[in-house]
Amino acid sequence: MYRRPPSLDFILPTAGLKPTMARLSTNERGFSLVEAMIVVAIMAILLALALPMTASYMDNSRVRNAAEVFVSSVMTAKAEAAQRNTRVEIVLLADTTAAGLTTAGISAAKGWAIRTFDQTVHIEGVDLVEGSGGTSSPVTVTAVDQDGGALDGVVFGSLGGTTLAKRADFNFTHDTGGNCIAAAGPIRCLRVTVTTTGRVKLCDPSIADLSDTRSCN
Repeated sequence: MYRRPPSLDFILPTAGLKPTMARLSTNERGFSLVEAMIVVAIMAILLALALPMTASYMDNSRVRNAAEVFVSSVMTAKAEAAQRNTRVEIVLLADTTAAGLTTAGISAAKGWAIRTFDQTVHIEGVDLVEGSGGTSSPVTVTAVDQDGGALDGVVFGSLGGTTLAKRADFNFTHDTGGNCIAAAGPIRCLRVTVTTTGRVKLCDPSIADLSDTRSCN
């Protein structure tokens, strides 16, 4: 005998049971447009607050990286002088390649070279650049003696000492990131000092506490 399929009335729950296809309750509804806009606005505010901190961190990292590379180059120049048994200099130059071997040093630059003092052998050249395109770095190094007189580099002898009459200070600053911390700015400018005896130190000129090993005094 043919049986009629159960009607929809028989599929629906009986009285007293919660229907399976009921409307969503208030607690189950999604975000409204106003709520979504509030969340987006809060995220935008947090992002705006974080961006300056991120930029300052990157600027300070560039300064530190440049100073650390310079320390490595100074140590290389010192070692080359001992190995070659001749005077070797590390000098700030506009052209750090072999083509600039005999050019005069400058007191502020974005690169340096290591060469024999008689300017016959180019040992190494370093340019402060960023990215694969070789964009010039915003970091500048300036050389002065401990009394503020202009310098362009340091000459090392074969025994590790220098020809300096006074300590040399190589100061690393950021061109666009703002003033140094010592001048109430956001940049932690750094200094590489080279004593007359050839001692090399990376330090922070903004630290006045003589007991702090990071100070330049």
